[in-house]
Amino acid sequence: MDIRERVKSGFPSLSRVHKDLVQNILSEYEDYIFLSVDEAAKGLGVHKATLVRLAQSLGYDGYVGLRADLQELYRQEITPGEKLGKTLSEVQADNLYQQVVETEMLYLQESLKTIRAEDIQQAAKHLLGAKRVYICGRGPQGPLAELFEFRLRRFHFNVCAITEEGRAIFEKLQLLTREDALILFSFIVVPQEHQIAISLAKEAGCPVILITDTVAKEMLDHVSVTLAARRGPATIYHTNIVPLAIQTAIILQVAKMQAPEVLKRLDRLQDMRRRFGFEYSLIHRGDEG
Repeated sequence: MDIRERVKSGFPSLSRVHKDLVQNILSEYEDYIFLSVDEAAKGLGVHKATLVRLAQSLGYDGYVGLRADLQELYRQEITPGEKLGKTLSEVQADNLYQQVVETEMLYLQESLKTIRAEDIQQAAKHLLGAKRVYICGRGPQGPLAELFEFRLRRFHFNVCAITEEGRAIFEKLQLLTREDALILFSFIVVPQEHQIAISLAKEAGCPVILITDTVAKEMLDHVSVTLAARRGPATIYHTNIVPLAIQTAIILQVAKMQAPEVLKRLDRLQDMRRRFGFEYSLIHRGDEG
C-alpha cells in the first residue's frame, strides 16, 4: 500500500487538522522528502508533535516512515524528463544564465546554515588519518567521485573512486579495512549499494563521510561525518555545484592541515612535467626561437 492509498483509506478517520496537513503535504510532496520533522513542521506552521501524530494516525511508527513513503512516491512519479520540463517552465529564455547563477547562489548561501566548519575539519582529519580512501558516487555523482579522486591523488593519497552500481562495488570494497576512510555521495535516497558500503565500513571499523541532502541524516547509523545541503527542490533539474563546493572545502582543509607536504608534492609533479617535456607554457612550440 503506497502513501496515496494509505491516506485514501484512513482519511475519513483523520481530524480536521490532520486532513488539512496531509492534503498540503501531498499537494507539494516533493518539497518534504528532503526535510526533517522539525524542518517540515516549521514549513507547515505546526508543532512537530502534530506531524508525528499525523503519521501515526496513518499507520506509521513516526514521521520518518511517512517521509520514506513520500520518497518512494517521488521515485515512482518524477522522471528526469518531468524534472527538466518543470525547470524549463520556470525560467525565462532572455536571462536563463542569470537565473541559473542566481538559483545556485541561493542554494550555496542556504548551505551555510547546515555545513559546519568543524564538520569540514573532521572530514579532513579522517582523510589524513586514512591509509586508503574509497569514494563512492554513482550515476550523476560519478564525476564528483572521480574529481575527488583526482584531487586527492595529487596530494599523494592512496585513493580509489567507485562509480560502479550493483554487485560490482564489492570488487573494490572487499579491500576495506579499519585503516581506511569511505566517502559517499548520495542524494534524495541512499541506494542499496551505498547502504551496503556503510555496513561494510561498520564491520571494518573505518570512518564514513556522507555528502548528501538533508533527507538521509536521520536514517543512517555509523556515519562519522554528515555534510548535508540541498541542491534545490526535488522536482527541478539539479546541478552538482553545492556538493562540489563541499568537496572543494574538504580538499582545501586537507591542504591547509598538511600545507608543507602538499606543496612539496605539487612541486614534484611540476618538476616531473618539466623533466619530461610536459610543462605548461604560454609560448607555442613553433614560435620558440
